[in-house]
Amino acid sequence: MPAACSSSSDRGSALALGFATAVTMWVIAYVGRLPVVTAPSAVIAIAMLAAVVGWGWFAARRTARWCAGAAGGAVAGVINLLILGSLVAGPDGAPRWAMLWWLPASVVAMAALAGAAAALAAAAGAPAASTDWTAMLTKVAVVASFLLVVAGGLVTSNEAGLAVVDWPNTFGSNMFLYPLSRMTGGIFYEHAHRLFGTLVGLATLAVAVRLWRTDARSSVRAVAALAVVLVVVQGLLGGLRVTGRLTLSTAAEDMAPSIGLAVLHGVLGQVFLALMVALSAATSRRWRSAPAAEPAVSAAGDRTLQAALVGALLVQLVLGAIQRHLALGLLIHITLAAIVAVVAIVVGARAWGLYNGSWPVQRLGQLLMSVVGVQVALGIAALAVTQGRAVVGHPTTLEVTLATAHQAVGAGLLALAVLLAAWTRRLHRAA
Repeated sequence: MPAACSSSSDRGSALALGFATAVTMWVIAYVGRLPVVTAPSAVIAIAMLAAVVGWGWFAARRTARWCAGAAGGAVAGVINLLILGSLVAGPDGAPRWAMLWWLPASVVAMAALAGAAAALAAAAGAPAASTDWTAMLTKVAVVASFLLVVAGGLVTSNEAGLAVVDWPNTFGSNMFLYPLSRMTGGIFYEHAHRLFGTLVGLATLAVAVRLWRTDARSSVRAVAALAVVLVVVQGLLGGLRVTGRLTLSTAAEDMAPSIGLAVLHGVLGQVFLALMVALSAATSRRWRSAPAAEPAVSAAGDRTLQAALVGALLVQLVLGAIQRHLALGLLIHITLAAIVAVVAIVVGARAWGLYNGSWPVQRLGQLLMSVVGVQVALGIAALAVTQGRAVVGHPTTLEVTLATAHQAVGAGLLALAVLLAAWTRRLHRAA
């Protein structure tokens, strides 16, 4: 590799592009393999290769170097080894040694494909714009975290939380060697959720390491470290929700599934997403280049209102998780939803109307009011189709879709409220 391709910037671009490529490919595979979709394998493969080409092209348009695309493709190939094991495993989960050459070959092939796309893009002209690769890596981690929340919601909505009876193994097999052919029905939802969790964990660790190496702000480094702790705790909670304790047994009598841990696992996942969104904002160019906070007469009151909104949303998420799992507290959940909606509209309207010229605050205020309206509509629709009961029996596609969308938008609403509070504090202080 040429010297020009070994700078710190290139290492940052390789991480950002590699995770962006891997996340895109995993989403394509996940959606294509959903039981309600079941796209042909050839279609999924073509779409995944197109993702590699697309990110390779993007790399060169931002760097004018083919090696940036090749490095990103290689990183994505290494990340994808987490799922390629399922393709080289036999029906019993044991490796088929004759096929192990697929693993290094896949890394080389992805690097070559992305590098070729980047070479073509570099030959087409000068780069379109520069990119802050650390900020991009953090944004990719946010996207992956949100997709993990959605995947987790689908697990609950499809009653698949206990479809895999053990943890950290899958039916006694190494999680990364569980055969693709056996990932059907509820097993697909639960096992894919676990794999996505691993991807998010790796992305979070990459973000933390990158920030600890490149960001001098102690507060940002502390939040990055907290994110790593949270993602580890979240993974443990997800596993203990199934087993009740640390064990490698697959016997039913050794398991003690916990609904309480399921509720905590679901809520903490949404808190983690909000934390990653705040970290993404703090690493953005706009945040770092913004002037010191300016005095504003309304800032003190808005900080209080925004903190109250975040607190109310946290309580509401807990109530929603309890309702989804146990069908308890529906009236309280609905009552608090009405209160949260009013507070969110007030907070959004004040952010929009009182901070003229403060682009992030105004835009986030507008977005907050729009999203809370969508969430209320989804809540009413979900209540209408489920009639307030927990997910039991064989939920219909409509029930699964509405319940999962309601949960995902709720997670997004919390993240948006945290983001608005963060930007308000960054740009404005009490007069």
